Amino acid sequence: MKELINEMKKNQEKKRKLSLEIGCGSLVDLTYDDVDVGDDEYEGGSQGPVHDSKGKGKGKGKEKVGGKSTGPFSRFFAPRTSPGSQPSIKSAMCSKEMIDKAKMTIANWWYDANLPFNASQSKFYQPAIDAIAAIGPGFKGPSLHELRGNLLKNSMTEVQNYLLDIKTSWRDSGCSLMADGWTNQRQQPIINFLVYCPKSTMFFKSIDTSGLRKDAETLFKIFDEVVQEVGVKNIVQFITDNDAIYKAAGKKLQQKYGSFFWSPCAAHCIDLMLENFCDPRHFPIIDETIKKARKITKFIYNHVWVLALMRKDFTKCHDLCRPTITRFATNFLSIQCLLLFKKELRQMFTCDKWIVSSYSKSNIEKEIAVIVLEDREFWTQCQFIVTISEPLVRVLRLVDGDEKPAMGYLYNAMEKAKENIKARLKNKVSAFMPFIRVIDARWDKQLYSPLHAAGCLLNPGIYFNPCFKSKNDVSRGFMTCVVKMEPDIDKQDEIIQQIDMYKNAYGDFGQPIAIRQREKNNPVAWWGTFGNEFLAL
Repeated sequence: MKELINEMKKNQEKKRKLSLEIGCGSLVDLTYDDVDVGDDEYEGGSQGPVHDSKGKGKGKGKEKVGGKSTGPFSRFFAPRTSPGSQPSIKSAMCSKEMIDKAKMTIANWWYDANLPFNASQSKFYQPAIDAIAAIGPGFKGPSLHELRGNLLKNSMTEVQNYLLDIKTSWRDSGCSLMADGWTNQRQQPIINFLVYCPKSTMFFKSIDTSGLRKDAETLFKIFDEVVQEVGVKNIVQFITDNDAIYKAAGKKLQQKYGSFFWSPCAAHCIDLMLENFCDPRHFPIIDETIKKARKITKFIYNHVWVLALMRKDFTKCHDLCRPTITRFATNFLSIQCLLLFKKELRQMFTCDKWIVSSYSKSNIEKEIAVIVLEDREFWTQCQFIVTISEPLVRVLRLVDGDEKPAMGYLYNAMEKAKENIKARLKNKVSAFMPFIRVIDARWDKQLYSPLHAAGCLLNPGIYFNPCFKSKNDVSRGFMTCVVKMEPDIDKQDEIIQQIDMYKNAYGDFGQPIAIRQREKNNPVAWWGTFGNEFLAL
């Protein structure tokens, strides 16, 4: 800023000397030209060169790149369209009628082209408007020929370069290959392959399996081909469904290469744990309670008038079914909602509108009302189900969410969930042991991977927490990962030396700021800041 001011002062001095030779009449114009406080100087975009009466441009000190001013002021101000930015003089002087007319013009084109409204949330929407405004009136939009010709090719090239940049990062950070099987609207079975790395998640390819046999050998050949395309050395883990044939194919692939891990879908595994909680062979009372809860929600949502009465007069537009929170465990989430709105449901089934309505007369409706109003055992069991399921539902939200990578948190989250269930059941072995057995059966035989242990050890917010008691277990898992993923013996030794320095908080790991940031920062950012001294690790 100081350099900019000094440069402006020197220019002013030169112009003043020149103005004395020309005459006092032009002094004012020249002084204002030095500072150049027009709209172009302050805006992120430019509306073309400003010409004086002789047709000569005044903006000599400014370059324009891509229609944007790169003069001295533009470096210090955010674009006018960014949130919270100060409007330009020109836009501030526009009347409300002019702004409304401009918006209406865009809206009419929008409706005529039948574009979806959420297209206005595209990250390319505002930049497109800025680019048009920078050129000014008279700009002609791209034609049909250009849109499906050169512009489309250019866009494809940009996307391919972006994907190439992501693929290049696989060599440095490794990646997770994910296989997601589903059925499309034509009832064709399809497997989508996606690749996750810290930089981004990328759709890799899709395979139609409708003409293939659904056995482990066929899936193995498909998976093997995709693995080779991604690069065996780049893959850290391969994730599939929990179905028996997927598991067999994944295990066979892991044995063939030996350098990466096969893992089942964590969200699906935890959902299966919850399903086992209501298995009628082992937990008949829980199964019966869930059936009653389904009967209540099914009745309410199958009758428009009853649903409208509940939403409008009692739950304040809240629903009993929340399938959008997670793709799994909807029964347990619905029971949580039933408990939350227990008082409101009882009020609904005793209000005047319900009593005088035709819905309160039939046998089915009377049965529902009896469950809600008189069945104390039902509400007691609902409370019990929430008590044992809520810790697992929290873990499910962790692994099924997009807020942060769950690998460094899952091991500790599962241990905490089991401890929480024990504490909620007052540490009575006879009460909690059946549910802990269900969790351990799925966790030990299906879900657990040494990667979970390694991720937990490398998460400083968990590993250095005084309450964390499984340091030996996660260390063993970490050793397994080192041996499996790093074939070079010398590098293995170097990693083990550096992990000891990490465990004992030597070097940058022991700085006061590094210690303070263990729980405040996510593990990836923490290692990026304090782990540069330990490149092998």
